[in-house]
Amino acid sequence: MIQRILHARHFLAGILAAATGMVLYFRVPFPDANLFVHVMAIRTASAYLFFKYSYIVLLYTTPYIVYSMLLSGVYIFALKATRKIRAGKLPMYPDPERRTELSLVLGELHHPRKQVPSETPHWLIIPERGLFTGIVIVGAVGSGKTAACMYPFAEQILAYKATDKDRRIGGLILEVKGDFCEKVHEILKRHDRDEDYIEISLTSQYRYNPLHNDLDAYALAYNIASLLNNLFGRGKEPFWQQAYTNLVKFIILLHKVAFDYVTLFDVYECAINPDLLESRIKEAERRLIEADSALLWEEEYLKYPKDLEPFHFRLDTESNRYRAPLTPGLAAVLKAKAVQWEAENASRKNPAPAQKKAQLEAVQRWFYHDWRRIEPKLRTSIVEGISVFLSLFDDNPDVKRTFCPPAECYDPHANADFQFGKPLPSFSWLVESGAVCGLNFPIGMNPGLAKAIGVMMKLDFERAVLNRVPVMEKNPESYFRQVLFLCDEYQHFATVGESEPTGDEKFFSLSRQPKCIPIVATQSISSLKSALPGESWRTLLQTFRTKIFLSLSDDFSARTASELCGREDRLKASYNLSESGHDAQVSLLTGKAMSHRANITASKSYSPHHDLRFDVKDFMELRNAQSVTIAYDGTNPMPPTFCYLKPYYNDVNKSYFRQLADGEL
Repeated sequence: MIQRILHARHFLAGILAAATGMVLYFRVPFPDANLFVHVMAIRTASAYLFFKYSYIVLLYTTPYIVYSMLLSGVYIFALKATRKIRAGKLPMYPDPERRTELSLVLGELHHPRKQVPSETPHWLIIPERGLFTGIVIVGAVGSGKTAACMYPFAEQILAYKATDKDRRIGGLILEVKGDFCEKVHEILKRHDRDEDYIEISLTSQYRYNPLHNDLDAYALAYNIASLLNNLFGRGKEPFWQQAYTNLVKFIILLHKVAFDYVTLFDVYECAINPDLLESRIKEAERRLIEADSALLWEEEYLKYPKDLEPFHFRLDTESNRYRAPLTPGLAAVLKAKAVQWEAENASRKNPAPAQKKAQLEAVQRWFYHDWRRIEPKLRTSIVEGISVFLSLFDDNPDVKRTFCPPAECYDPHANADFQFGKPLPSFSWLVESGAVCGLNFPIGMNPGLAKAIGVMMKLDFERAVLNRVPVMEKNPESYFRQVLFLCDEYQHFATVGESEPTGDEKFFSLSRQPKCIPIVATQSISSLKSALPGESWRTLLQTFRTKIFLSLSDDFSARTASELCGREDRLKASYNLSESGHDAQVSLLTGKAMSHRANITASKSYSPHHDLRFDVKDFMELRNAQSVTIAYDGTNPMPPTFCYLKPYYNDVNKSYFRQLADGEL
């Protein structure tokens, strides 16, 4: 109340002056009865009128001047020195479930350059078109990036159109701590979307085979070799990556040709065992080239299971009989045991495609004319380089069961009761159905494996998202839902391709068209730099148009953030004091120069300086849930500003400064 009165001090001074003037007008009227005034009125009427009206005017103006000085003194000395601006009331927080358009509320805005409350605060809102350009959250440990950014952002996006099955948003959740997925699951439950959550973990019922997709053998092998480079560093000699890629490519191709299925354990097993690899090649040859098969009824097969087991009989579900390639050895055993059997010409019934035969011939040429001709020491080095990663899927039974399921897991008939676990649906289906897939594999269990699985899931997801582009182009009238990519502790999963065709920087630069919303959080720019080769972190960071910087604890991250906020011209004041004397002389007592006539001159000047908008110390002194945000609305960049985030455990409609005063932060 007092602040409002003093802000209107000139109006108040006018009212008080008018009242005082009226009192003085009647109490101290103009002295018309005075002899000298009476003579002046007779002789010089104009002078009389001038003095009279001047006197009346001064009755009002003099109190106005006095009151203005008094109120200004109170304003300057009594109020302004201790003035505290109270934070105004925030506009009502927009309920995510009731929003007609997709948007994300980052936090509340007050003064853009000073950490002081504003009487008219408002929300910093990123519209849908700005979300597609990516958001990166950078903050040191304990700065609130998970509680004040990741949880609230996830809830806002996942709650949008939660009741509409055709429009609600799904996506991929990656984390390393083991609790973020649980929070996301709680968010989905809170909005009646429990059935949309799919979790991949060592204890879940879902199975995920990174090699079971529509990519060709070379693409799968290239991804594995690139992953090795990201895990263990890129060497200066490209031979090793080429050798890894070649070995894995042909092993994957062999299994796709012979069995239409391959796992990372199959690749590892064949890589370390050349005899097994050769036997798989021969088995593929028998499957594709040998024409005749022997068919046995179940009761005939069960009479001599030990004698027939070496011939690899398999149950044919169509005919309900056991089938095996007919060889001279098998024919001799069947004849000796007097087993009832029938012969079948497989090539006539189901001829092998010519493409598979050509691929098998390519595998044979590689194995016999390339792989075997490499010196044993060099071959051992290549195998060792690839096995250090692939062995992760062998030494842990839980990992092997979850990420290397048997082929029967993907057979709807053999796995009707899910005895082999539920196969993870393709990411293309997950994206279009609004499902939320979370990888709950804490990095404390096995850092290398956690990163490997996370990166492979991320690559599958990115490929599925980019494949939406041609479909969306062909069906412009159809509605395609938005897709969320949410990654906490992103430095553990970040990969860049540089000169290679894969990499996060390439995906994020193209993710706007397929409606992907990338939101990632990392501890610092330094951690991102240490996880990526060379200066590739710069290329990756520039793909996120909205950057949220919380408190930073290292100088490199703070300096980089300060430079990203840009510079601006500011006027800086400079002061100059000079002293001059006349008739100077030397004092006989002190021996110093002195003058009885001296002048002291003080001058103040302003000059423009190109300074940083936010200094390094600003980033290192940010409190919990405070940030410097560079926002982008999809059309125009917003200037860097202080933004006050809203932790999920506090009331969103309560101002940050009130929460701070009440000890809620």
